[in-house]
Amino acid sequence: MGLFASGSFAAIGNGYVSGEITNITSVRAGLLVKIENGEVARTCQGGKSWMQVKQEDTAITSMLITSWTLKRKITVYTDPTNTGYCQVNQIDPNES
Repeated sequence: MGLFASGSFAAIGNGYVSGEITNITSVRAGLLVKIENGEVARTCQGGKSWMQVKQEDTAITSMLITSWTLKRKITVYTDPTNTGYCQVNQIDPNES
């Protein structure tokens, strides 16, 4: 028997968060993504658990929707903003 219970958890750092996508939604300004347990990068200061992909970032949006559909864990890299949402600047799906 291992010391750790199996399960899912997010890895959090300055400017990134890795884990399972638990929700996505669209708004006029783009796509919002939520990672398990509502975690965001440490540099996100808006207090929201959603991170935003801007409407014009079509490659990131495509990668996010593909990863969501395939149920792949991802790493989301962000830039902090003053809008309440961290801005996503890169999506990196895990290689599993």
